[in-house]
Amino acid sequence: MKNLGVEQKQKMKQNQWIERKQQTEQQIKHGHQAEQKQQRKAPFVEYWDPEKHSFARAESLLEALGFADWHSLPRVVSLVGAGGKTSTMYDLAGELADRGARVLVTTSTHIFKPDQYETVVLPRLSGLFGQDKPDRQKYRLEEGRILAAGKRTEKEGGEGKLCMPEDLGEETVMEMLLSRFDVILIEADGSKCLPVKVPSSAEPVLIPQTGLVVACAGLTALGETFESSCFRFSTHGPWLKRNASDRIEPEDLALILMDERGSRKGAGGRYYRIILNQADTERERRLSEMVVHALPEKLQQACVRTTREACSAGEDKAAVK
Repeated sequence: MKNLGVEQKQKMKQNQWIERKQQTEQQIKHGHQAEQKQQRKAPFVEYWDPEKHSFARAESLLEALGFADWHSLPRVVSLVGAGGKTSTMYDLAGELADRGARVLVTTSTHIFKPDQYETVVLPRLSGLFGQDKPDRQKYRLEEGRILAAGKRTEKEGGEGKLCMPEDLGEETVMEMLLSRFDVILIEADGSKCLPVKVPSSAEPVLIPQTGLVVACAGLTALGETFESSCFRFSTHGPWLKRNASDRIEPEDLALILMDERGSRKGAGGRYYRIILNQADTERERRLSEMVVHALPEKLQQACVRTTREACSAGEDKAAVK
């Protein structure tokens, strides 16, 4: 009986340990989700209202892009262009995770390794579910989680950056990824941190499964010279018929965003949206409306505007009224 009592006590301790472990795992899970939300400052988002011929407040980036929820969003989204592309991708990833989606963030070019999300560095995405590595099962994410993945770049000066995994876009790999993630967000273009760009012959890098192309541009480029603010202008911008010393006008930015030699390159029949970032002053908000008016009507309805200065944006709007 004495031995039985000892065994019962050991069993009770074991059960208590298992229970505490499970509670700790749940706390960690919810802690990660809370941490992701705290580290992300949501932008002030607006969409173009064709009836009012002006921008109107949207509750979320997802809504502004014209999708009711992540279930109606194309499952593979590629972001192209310049001016806030990476921030936009992480904003969208955060919104999707908040709504319960399992999100994979990766690149078909290069991105800085994100500190705010769990990140896996590996040469091939198939390594996320290698049959010989049972521990990879942990990448079956719970609802509302974000995972970033990419290959370590070998380029000089590429410390802290991830580049395109070797098998991104392969049909069988994408099928496996889409069985584990609800949405895959891909940074598919590079701009050397400049607000506007024209693509080279090899850009953007859109994989076949891309269903939505989101073109980003920074409004701070307006009024600056092409030479200083438009990436690849000297080598791939002759079709714009502008000089390097010319100032970028709203009509110029609209042309880059609407033309198939510009941000729409390779988009084809996919969903296409435009995000005008950096609308942080009244000047930039006024110029953003000029950009939209220079676009065809169909593309006007695809325009979104964001600012990181939500309070000042609201105050300026009130003052104008």
